[in-house]
Amino acid sequence: MTSTISCKACNFGQKYIEADCLLSDQELKRLREHKYSAVDNSWLDELCMKRWWEFVITLCPMWIAPNLITWIGLVINLITVLILSSFSYSATEPAPSWAYLQAALGLFFYQTLDAIDGKQARRTGSSSPLGELFDHGCDSMTQVFVTLNICYAMSLGTVPYGVLIVSVISVVMFYCAHWSTYCTGQLRFSKFDVTEAQMSVISVLLFTALFGNGVWETHIAFGYTLKYFVISSSFLVSLYQIWGYVHVIFSGGVGKNGSTIAGTSVIFPLFPLLMVVVPFIMIYNKTDSTVFVDHITLFSLCFGAVGAKATNRLVIAHMSKSELRLWDWIYVGPLALMLNQYYNYVFDEYILLWIATIYCYASLFIYCTVVCRQFCDFLNIYIFVLGPRNSKSQ
Repeated sequence: MTSTISCKACNFGQKYIEADCLLSDQELKRLREHKYSAVDNSWLDELCMKRWWEFVITLCPMWIAPNLITWIGLVINLITVLILSSFSYSATEPAPSWAYLQAALGLFFYQTLDAIDGKQARRTGSSSPLGELFDHGCDSMTQVFVTLNICYAMSLGTVPYGVLIVSVISVVMFYCAHWSTYCTGQLRFSKFDVTEAQMSVISVLLFTALFGNGVWETHIAFGYTLKYFVISSSFLVSLYQIWGYVHVIFSGGVGKNGSTIAGTSVIFPLFPLLMVVVPFIMIYNKTDSTVFVDHITLFSLCFGAVGAKATNRLVIAHMSKSELRLWDWIYVGPLALMLNQYYNYVFDEYILLWIATIYCYASLFIYCTVVCRQFCDFLNIYIFVLGPRNSKSQ
């Protein structure tokens, strides 16, 4: 009986991986042929950050793998965000000054390590498309942590829909950046882009560490608080960025008849984005309880996992010049939350939110692991160790 159940579970797991994760041989071949192309117009990079990164890379030992550098940065950032969240779980409670300070340092360390991984790859002669893929995958999770940092620092949980709006804008902007890349074949960084956004969040965290959480409630003009001014300004800048991406997308891709790099319609990537954003807005808005307000961190993490996987699929579609898969099994998580509301809360919302979040992260982790292992096998390399695999490990 036990062996039968185990066998069925293994078969189910294998079918899930085949349906949701595995890349075809053609996709792997095109991934191997992919060449990184980017235009960097970031003013902060040119002003000072490139010199800082050039200095830091000289401190890195030659034996450390580029992907390991990125991974270390992600883990540091994750730990610091979790520490801050333990004090400000609902984004309403003030945290100790040192908690904001360590979150700022964690984000700065990630930014630095994320920026030098490519330089380390060139130093060690280990550049490969896997590095770009792994880098974007880590970035997709970091944007979730960055969003939570800003919400904790400014206590956006006290603002109706505050955390939701910031989370949606963050996910949409990150997704649209890669959507435009899927259309043009080139990643473009504008004057105010990733580095500037991250440094802005670091500044907010440091400002909160110095003056306390209440400083954002200071009235500055016409009865509006400093919090309102900062969030409104950030919102307008974000909309401007998104509009720039949309303009590039609908100006036509580099494929035949203005199609994407894969020869598909430039409209197709809109469906996964809607499948990420719309369910979470409906779930948050329709609930009769305060579960999603009280547990906004858990809700944001669940939302972020779905957004991260959708973006990772888009990145792989771009790098492999393949048609974007419109359905993803991670959507089962938010759909379960929606159906529970539709059928008048058959299950406790808080428990179901935990289940959905765990499921979404399991789906994201399995997908990333399987894709990376497939690509490593195809290229005959390790992900965290330099050099090719030996004959015994093949």
